[in-house]
Amino acid sequence: MADEQLRNQIRQAFPPAQFYGPITPCDCEECTDIRDGLRHKRWDEISTQFLDFTCSPVLLTPEAFHAFLPAYLLRGLDDLGGDTVVREFTVYSLCPNGSEEQSHEYQNQLLQVASFMSPLQIQAGRAFLVFVQENAAHGKWFRPFVARALDGIWR
Repeated sequence: MADEQLRNQIRQAFPPAQFYGPITPCDCEECTDIRDGLRHKRWDEISTQFLDFTCSPVLLTPEAFHAFLPAYLLRGLDDLGGDTVVREFTVYSLCPNGSEEQSHEYQNQLLQVASFMSPLQIQAGRAFLVFVQENAAHGKWFRPFVARALDGIWR
C-alpha cells in the first residue's frame, strides 16, 4: 500500500465531526492545554504544531482518542524517512507494552477505544501500524509491539 492510499483510507474511515465529549480525565496544566486545544474541534482542524506538542492521543479519554486519532495517524505518516516523535508515540499509544500489569490495564483501555470504532476504522488503524513497521525509518523497532497489538486489539 502506498502512503497516499493509506492516507485516503484513514480519511474515508474517519469522517470529520466536531467533538463535544469529554477530552481528558485530568485537570493538570498539560491536560488543560489539550482540552482547550481540542474543544469543539474536528480531527481535521488540528494543527501540526498542536499534534507535535501533544505527540499522541494517550492522554485523551477513549471517546476523544477515537475522535482525534486520525489526525495523529496522518501526522505519523509525515517524513517516513525520519524519526518523528508523533509517529513513535502514536504507534506506542495503539500498542500495549511494558510490564504485564501495565499491558493488561492499557490493553483494556485500548479495547474500550476499539469498541467505539467501526470495522473500517479498525482496518485503517491496522493498516497504519503495518505500514509504519514496514516503511518507516526504524520501523523494525515497532514489530514486537505491533504484532501484539494486531493480535490482541486491532483484529
